[in-house]
Amino acid sequence: MKKIFFAAAVLLAAMSSASAQFGQWKASETQKVKDPGTGIELNVLTKTEGDDHYIYQTDPMWTPDCKYLLFRSSKRAGEPGQERTMPDGSKRTFTPTQYFMIEVATGQIIQVTEGSVGSVFLGNTANTLYVNTREGSGENQEWVMNVMDLNKLFSDAKKQPGKTRHMSDYLKKIGTFPQSEEMGRPGGWCVSSDDNWAYITVSRNVMPTAEELAIQEKVAQKPREDQPVKVGQGMSGLRKMNLKTGEVSYIRNVPFRVGHIQASRFRPNEILFCCETGGDAGQRMWYCDANTNEYKPLYNETPLDWVTHETFGTEDYVYFNVLGWQDRLRKQASGIFRINLRTDDVEVIGQVELDKDRTTQLTGRGFWHCNSTRDNQWACGDTFGGSVWIVNVANGLRIQIASDLKMQPDHAQPFFSPDGTKICFQSGHYSDAKRLNLIMVDLTKIPLFNQYNKK
Repeated sequence: MKKIFFAAAVLLAAMSSASAQFGQWKASETQKVKDPGTGIELNVLTKTEGDDHYIYQTDPMWTPDCKYLLFRSSKRAGEPGQERTMPDGSKRTFTPTQYFMIEVATGQIIQVTEGSVGSVFLGNTANTLYVNTREGSGENQEWVMNVMDLNKLFSDAKKQPGKTRHMSDYLKKIGTFPQSEEMGRPGGWCVSSDDNWAYITVSRNVMPTAEELAIQEKVAQKPREDQPVKVGQGMSGLRKMNLKTGEVSYIRNVPFRVGHIQASRFRPNEILFCCETGGDAGQRMWYCDANTNEYKPLYNETPLDWVTHETFGTEDYVYFNVLGWQDRLRKQASGIFRINLRTDDVEVIGQVELDKDRTTQLTGRGFWHCNSTRDNQWACGDTFGGSVWIVNVANGLRIQIASDLKMQPDHAQPFFSPDGTKICFQSGHYSDAKRLNLIMVDLTKIPLFNQYNKK
């Protein structure tokens, strides 16, 4: 019945998608459904036809006041394909990804970007949205940072429904990343906990020295037949932009390809990033202090550690997964781990029973992504088999929240609300893995959670 219900909404969703526009509140799409495996009530926040995605479990998706939830979609805005000239002069046609917010109390949805947008990041101290736009084309394209006052947009949209609005009226330009070989080409970015800095990864078009190449091969290359390197290596670096003045300055260079960058939500100078290989790196996690510019490997890996999906959990802990999906990885502990940033002490938080069926490569096999509450009470993770669990950090109690999420066309990637009372994730269940729905669960309605949750 659930799949029939979502299929029946196709026509309505298509009509609303075509008319969607910036700064307009749309009716709630929320439906309450019981998970078929756990019996827990799921709040399905979006209709299947939108193919919506959360941002990433490492980045803030809740506004600081916990009233709004951020997500993205390339279909919901109904915008036509656009042609873009790439830095190398080639041309690509793409459908722009736009960003939306759900008002948690009502389920109403509002589009908060339009046109050609790179990426966004929610403010940590106020209801603001930092927006990266790219202006111009080809070699002259500029990387520009802007900030948007979300409270003003939300208020205007409710006071004057139906009025045409434009994103440019709500954006304040902060600064432009300088175009130079020395600074490199900007890529991913995040915002410090005090909203004073944007930390930006860059790629550098330089050849590594013999010493740098040796480091690159040590941390990035694992020459095994069962795990070929999927992403070529390159020279990268970290830069920072002052979000008050727009000034861009140097943090440091690194001799390997930098992947996802994230900022601590507690200390504004602390950065976490990864050595990106597309698979199993020799040394995945790296920690950097933006004040001193010093960096170091975080959690020294052994050949049997496949580390992935690290996330700043609390002020003193980074949570991460050690995978167990290959036979060779089952010879030591796997599951959700955490490392203390001050002492380097490592703890195993928990693992779910590994599937013993070896007939398919990605069935079961334990946790894949993780997150934690900001008080260190609970961790959460999704599995290769498509389930979401929460784990009590103190006693290892495991509670299964959802099942049969398909893990396609994207992974569940669960994360907690800032107050730790809700968990959100993605599900391909209702479309047989063709598109995603966004799910939220109120954990306070689960008796076991209340029993072991310290007030």
